[in-house]
Formats: sequence, structure tokens, C-alpha cells
Amino acid sequence: MKKRLALVVVLLAGSMAFAQAKKAAPADPWVGDWKLDVSKSKFHNPGPREETLTVAAANNDAVKYSMKGTDPAGAAYTEAYEGKPDGKPYPLTRNGQEVAKISYHRNTDHNSTGNATVVDGSTFTENVTLSADGKTITVKQHHKTKDSEYDDIIVFTK
Repeated sequence: MKKRLALVVVLLAGSMAFAQAKKAAPADPWVGDWKLDVSKSKFHNPGPREETLTVAAANNDAVKYSMKGTDPAGAAYTEAYEGKPDGKPYPLTRNGQEVAKISYHRNTDHNSTGNATVVDGSTFTENVTLSADGKTITVKQHHKTKDSEYDDIIVFTK
């Protein structure tokens, strides 16, 4: 009986310690669903009507996100990216087709930079920042095409 009681006490203590450790571990502030704030975003060309960014990972080991949106003409689209912040290019897909390769570098817990090569030969760089309060992601992009250069600022909120 004493052994059984001791086992129950040990299991309870272990469960409580695990629960406390899990509670104490901070959640990744990047992870979750983010809505495009059209009023705060600035697009060179007409931007999406609406867009939801879902971040599954944005840490030192992985960058994984997907987007669902509606383009300016009203057509629905999805995008997906999965890679590492190691400076190597990984594919970005749109509606299942590769449209670019993007390499990310994690600068801090709240900032990453990226370089992309689009299948049409154009390129863009981006600076992605999570606000200190964890409620806003701002993406500043600089695009270069064979004919022009322009900037976009894309703002997402939780």
C-alpha cells in the first residue's frame, strides 16, 4: 500500500511539474492567424482584397506559413512556404505551383530578412518585423523587375 501511495504521489508531482513547465514556456508570438490590414498596407500595384496569413513556425529551426486570399480581380488563391532561416532558398508555391524561391535569415526574435527570385526573373527583398506587443507584422518589400523598381508595405494584425 505504501509503495502504491508513493507511486501516486510521484506521478502527481511529475504531472504537476510538467504542467508548470509547459505553462512557463512562452508561446511563439509569430504563430497564429494574421489578417491583412488593407488600410495600413501600401501596394505599388493593386493589392489583395483580403488575405489571411497563418504562421505555423517562425523560429531558429523553421519558417512555415500559408496564405489564403482574394486578389484584386476577385480570384481566390493560396500560398505556402516551408523552409529554414539558414539563408538557403526554399520554394514558395501559389495554388500549388512554384512561383518563387525565398531565403530567410532570422536576425532577432522579432525580425527576419528575405531574398526572393520569382520565376519570371524578377527579385524582391523583404524585411519582416513583429511589433514589440506581438500584435502586428510589417513586411517591407523592395521589388526589382526588368523594367522598374518599387516598394510595398504589407501590414498584418492579430
